[in-house]
Amino acid sequence: MSSITLHHLNLSRSNRLFWALEELNLPYDVKVHFRTPALLAPDSLKEVNPLGKSPALVLDGQALTESSFIIHKLLSLPEVREAAQKGEIAVQVPQSDGDVFWSHFAEGSQLNIFTAIAYLAMTAPAFVNGGPGVPELNEDEKKGVQKYEDWAQSILKPKFQETISFAESQLAKQDSPFFSNTDKPGEGDFIMYYNIDYLLAGPEKTMGLFDGYTIGPNLRKWHETVLARPACQRALKREAEEEAKAKKE
Repeated sequence: MSSITLHHLNLSRSNRLFWALEELNLPYDVKVHFRTPALLAPDSLKEVNPLGKSPALVLDGQALTESSFIIHKLLSLPEVREAAQKGEIAVQVPQSDGDVFWSHFAEGSQLNIFTAIAYLAMTAPAFVNGGPGVPELNEDEKKGVQKYEDWAQSILKPKFQETISFAESQLAKQDSPFFSNTDKPGEGDFIMYYNIDYLLAGPEKTMGLFDGYTIGPNLRKWHETVLARPACQRALKREAEEEAKAKKE
């Protein structure tokens, strides 16, 4: 059995890996990293990923980064393929065309815009209201920053809605409830999980950054189906327990 350590950053895309690891029935250890007060990743992550990004996973001594690559490697493990052939795990192995497409879509077409919206929404107020490490601006400069954010968001938000509507329309065309377009979740579902879960998490978790988007019934049904899976419930429980334990250390 492979040796696995997941390096988890709170409020990050590593929730995908908790779910994937639980679905694949792979034993794993967890090392928790907490964001700084400025919501940045801590320097401790650079010990496993030189870029200081999460998620990161150490598989048999090899440090892996990038969600899609990590999940691709996990699905390629001999014990996973054997378990899938025996019907011991309900995961699409090998990956379907849908899996490959949605894993690229999630990180490319959708999260590029998602990240730009979030950075603008978090940084512009810091320049307007002042904060640690932010240069002091005069009133005209503050108005300029606010105008720029409003203009940029007016372009980005409709583009982001287009990606949501596209995912909704594609699910509507399928007989399968999963992005894998089979009767089992696969790589595409694991990768899309962060995106859709964040959109439906509510303003308390997202600080209102993603309010006001139209999320259709097929995406909502997909999300409900995923959350109802025992493996996803175990993943959510493990994530919460690991964070709580790390806070006490």
